[in-house]
Amino acid sequence: MAIFMELINRMHKKGYVAYIVIGVLYVLVKVVFVSAGYLHPGAIAHGAIPAVLTILAGSVTMKVNRAASPASVWHSTLIILPLLVFITTPLFMFWKQGAAWLANGRLAVLIIYEGFAIIQCLIAVNIKKALHSNCHH
Repeated sequence: MAIFMELINRMHKKGYVAYIVIGVLYVLVKVVFVSAGYLHPGAIAHGAIPAVLTILAGSVTMKVNRAASPASVWHSTLIILPLLVFITTPLFMFWKQGAAWLANGRLAVLIIYEGFAIIQCLIAVNIKKALHSNCHH
């Protein structure tokens, strides 16, 4: 049983690490697109918001993992944050850019961000499911 618990802990940590790495990628994508001339430098700050929030949530949740139940606010936050990114990114882009919101490389950024958000959400759901099944064993 101890080996099974250790395996579960390692899988959870990999999930948290993947979640955090995707958080870092939010900023890196913006840096690449700014460097290529598709976006203005201020876009990096906009990319930092989901990055900081998801990195912070992933890090805190990973640290409290042992004491937290699957119903903890931290595990719910891991799901809610990428959903907010998924919903607000196109709205924010439209608000900031108007009719040209999908021109000049912005569509690619939108697709990448939406993909990151979906993947983070799936990782968070899998972590929560694994914790839930672990609590019932």
